[in-house]
Amino acid sequence: MQDYYNFKKASSNSFSLRVFSDKIGFKAKDFISRVMNGEKNLSPSSASKIASGLNLSVRERSFFEALVLFNQADSTKERDNAFAQIQKILKLVRFKEKQHLMAFYQYEVFSHWRHLVIRSLIGMFGFSGDYESLAKQVQPKVTPDETKKSVELLEKCNLIQKKSNGEYFLTENAITTGNKTSKLALRGFHQHCLRLAIDSIDREEPSKRNISALTLGISKNSYDQIVEKINEFRKEIALLAEEDENADSVYQMNFQLFPVGGKK
Repeated sequence: MQDYYNFKKASSNSFSLRVFSDKIGFKAKDFISRVMNGEKNLSPSSASKIASGLNLSVRERSFFEALVLFNQADSTKERDNAFAQIQKILKLVRFKEKQHLMAFYQYEVFSHWRHLVIRSLIGMFGFSGDYESLAKQVQPKVTPDETKKSVELLEKCNLIQKKSNGEYFLTENAITTGNKTSKLALRGFHQHCLRLAIDSIDREEPSKRNISALTLGISKNSYDQIVEKINEFRKEIALLAEEDENADSVYQMNFQLFPVGGKK
């Protein structure tokens, strides 16, 4: 909080403790000052109020509140639980930071779903040039020639590399589209993935797939909150897959939230 106050104060001469308190919503104007001076502790409710007042994201809010709980814990168990939550959040942050950003050949990589499936298969089982065998691992079926084109593209994009012994390996375990991916490229990719999901209803047994749906009546504010939760959940799932040392299958997981009715 002291760092935030100092930063805002340096950015604007009009920023003050009173402005800070008003922004957060505390009636006692000296409360923030007393907290920053170590004269007063934050309660879980006041920590939540500060997080809301500063418009922290879901992850930032969780981290801030966990820090408060860690510092104010009355027992070792409470402190350990808070510390575990802090480490969990930091783990997600570090995972996201090390993800490989797709900067080049975006349109080509996302032009067909098989490219990323083949990349995942190479990461799990390795690959040394047998395109016919690799093609058989892809579902729905693709040809050896299509598989070869995918490998060549992935190598061109530096998503895989070839060792001196002829075996391919992943340059990065995790990749992300980042914030600058071509919308046109992603549009085609998502359309491919949605068709795969439709086909899987008839192709796969119910025990091998999980498809569910909700029809919701919500406001724009609730929509924004749901999107934020989906984004956080997606990162947690990606980290879970990243740490799975016994992976033996490739799954496609889609998230959709779209309007189907309302006032025009």
